[in-house]
Amino acid sequence: GTPHPGDIAAAINGLRAQLLADVVGLVNAQREDREAAERERQKELLIAVSAAITRDLPVQIEKLLRKELKSLAPAVASEIAAKTKQGGGNGASEAKAIKDAVAPALQQAMENVVVPKFERACGEMFEQVRSTFERGMDDIATELYTQKENAIAAEVGPLVSSLRAASNEVRSAAEILLTDVPAAAGASSAPPASAQPTSLADLESSMDPTIELGRLVDEGQLEDAFTKALGLSSVEMVTWVCGKVEPAREAIFGQSPAPLSQGVLLSLMQQLSCDLDEEPTLKLAWIRDSCLAIDPSDAMLSAHMRPILESVFGGLHEASQSPATPAAVKGDLRLCVHVVNSLLTACR
Repeated sequence: GTPHPGDIAAAINGLRAQLLADVVGLVNAQREDREAAERERQKELLIAVSAAITRDLPVQIEKLLRKELKSLAPAVASEIAAKTKQGGGNGASEAKAIKDAVAPALQQAMENVVVPKFERACGEMFEQVRSTFERGMDDIATELYTQKENAIAAEVGPLVSSLRAASNEVRSAAEILLTDVPAAAGASSAPPASAQPTSLADLESSMDPTIELGRLVDEGQLEDAFTKALGLSSVEMVTWVCGKVEPAREAIFGQSPAPLSQGVLLSLMQQLSCDLDEEPTLKLAWIRDSCLAIDPSDAMLSAHMRPILESVFGGLHEASQSPATPAAVKGDLRLCVHVVNSLLTACR
């Protein structure tokens, strides 16, 4: 059968979704690889530090003890000689003299020299280990980050290029189909030219009205933008246009007369008052300013003005009495109710 424009749009949307899913999957895979590599490098670094401590610490302790004990030898020897001389050369006396000389000297050396030096040596060694570990972790982080960036750039680049090319092919095919399908269908069975899109841009605009509405707002065609949004009978689209124009709202209604027709202002109030649950502050500001810009003496709208204003008044009053309405919004609602009521009085 003949491809439907909706099928083309679905294909384009599917391609966009596939592009997003592929990029997200690639980024997640890169993150997992980076975390696994970082854990492995941390494990290797800890093993290396542990091995260095196990290997070097006993050797340093042995060297320190040898050096300090060697320095004690002359003092111990002189003490032994003095004790031996006092004992008269007796073997038992010599043994006792050696014991009495060595024990205090060794204790003093351990307390005053060996232990403090050992503590300083251990402190310096662990400080070196800490600084080396931190420097190693910084190097790992830098290396992994660089690898990640390079890997993502290398893998995402071709993927994006191929998907962009596929997207261009789909767009080209859509343009051809949108040109050829009406001609192939025949004049008798084809819908009116104004009822079908004639380009991919028209197709996208029909699927997403904000494209055309945004263009009209950007070009300053506010009357056309609001007329088109109101014609869609969608409070969401009307609210979207109001939000788009909101930065210029005070300037618009500061003009006399306002650059919006009386019919647009009246319809704008009616549609916005139908749903005050979403973005109530924005909607109430536009209802209030539109109401103030309405001319109750307009003869062309006299037959429709009162019923519409009564509908707006009812919507505002209902929202003001609802317990679900935030307290901050109720003040704006009371003001709008007062303004609409004043306009109703002027219509009598």
